[in-house]
Amino acid sequence: MVRLSMLVACASVLQVAEALFPHPLPGVRLGLANIITVIALVYVGPGSAIQLAVLRTLVSSMVLGTFLTPTFVLSLSGAVLSAVVMALLYRASGRGQLSFSLVGISVGGAVSHIATQMAMVYLLFIRSSGVLWLWPWLCLAAVATGLLTGMIAIQAVRRLESGAAGVTAVVSLPVPDRSDLSERWLRDSVLRRLRPETKIGAVIVVGLVVVVFSGFGLYLAVFALLVALAALGHVGPRRLAAGLRRIWPLLVMSLLLPVVFSPWGRVLFAAGPLRITDQGLHEGAIFAARILLLFFATALLSATTVPRELAVGLERLLRPLRVFRIEPGRLARSLSMSWTLFPQFQQSVRGLLGTKGGRRGWFDRTVHLPGDVVADMFRLAERGAAAEERL
Repeated sequence: MVRLSMLVACASVLQVAEALFPHPLPGVRLGLANIITVIALVYVGPGSAIQLAVLRTLVSSMVLGTFLTPTFVLSLSGAVLSAVVMALLYRASGRGQLSFSLVGISVGGAVSHIATQMAMVYLLFIRSSGVLWLWPWLCLAAVATGLLTGMIAIQAVRRLESGAAGVTAVVSLPVPDRSDLSERWLRDSVLRRLRPETKIGAVIVVGLVVVVFSGFGLYLAVFALLVALAALGHVGPRRLAAGLRRIWPLLVMSLLLPVVFSPWGRVLFAAGPLRITDQGLHEGAIFAARILLLFFATALLSATTVPRELAVGLERLLRPLRVFRIEPGRLARSLSMSWTLFPQFQQSVRGLLGTKGGRRGWFDRTVHLPGDVVADMFRLAERGAAAEERL
């Protein structure tokens, strides 16, 4: 569990760092965190690699404040299915049934990741044919990013197997708990004192309501409820809107795609092949309102609950899964430990980039430098796990 938590912290640092860069369309990302998953397939096995994909998505969402938001749903679904596909390809290659290199496995994971995300966008958020028009182009982009991340993974594996000199930092546990620091800016309120599983369950109910049902009257009532809860929780509008910049591509796409591609309704504007109808505007407004309500509900959750409490709430909600031999306590402990380790690995990555950058050409900066950094992060996680086992 310690080794898995270390690797989750590594992958979460990469996922958070990548999330800070602008993305023109949801899902089109390099997939740096996926490199850790590919390496985990080789060194810790397919089962642990799938757990890593789930846990790093949870930790990253807690760091970014996007837990249970639409972007979290897309990220989690894509990460899980891509990890399963890569695990199957890796097992098939190991048994001699098929032969895939790490590059091929990475490409398979990238394509399944974007395909899953676009399917979820269509099924849950934007029921427009315009989403399907984007599918092949995004899959082509996924092939390109999968090739690059696969090359970086191979570079990292070669670095690990060669035993080249790596980082000299040593992980020392315990590390100061960042979640305790985050409690300082939480104001005491009725929502703050609620049990975390109650708040998580309420957000899930709100999500189901706005996804299953459509109607501006219902959405206005949900919005009024959220405003009242924000007042009870002493959460101001600036705090609720702080993370809007992370979902604007999905928001813009949800508004524009139905407007551009909807063929039904009365034509309001026509210019060549472009036809804007009243039905398209109505659907775009519904989809955008749905995503905004989901975002505000989860923003309210993040503003009144620290990540450590979210992990405890998830553990309590997942207790029925013990019937299937799934240990929710292990999940909660891994989440808490990964969250605790996150600041240390973040600082280590900054140091590695500063010391290893040097005067390198563009190819070294694109493939060799990230591969070296990922290998050193993996080695750092292994040393930390060994140190904890000795304790």
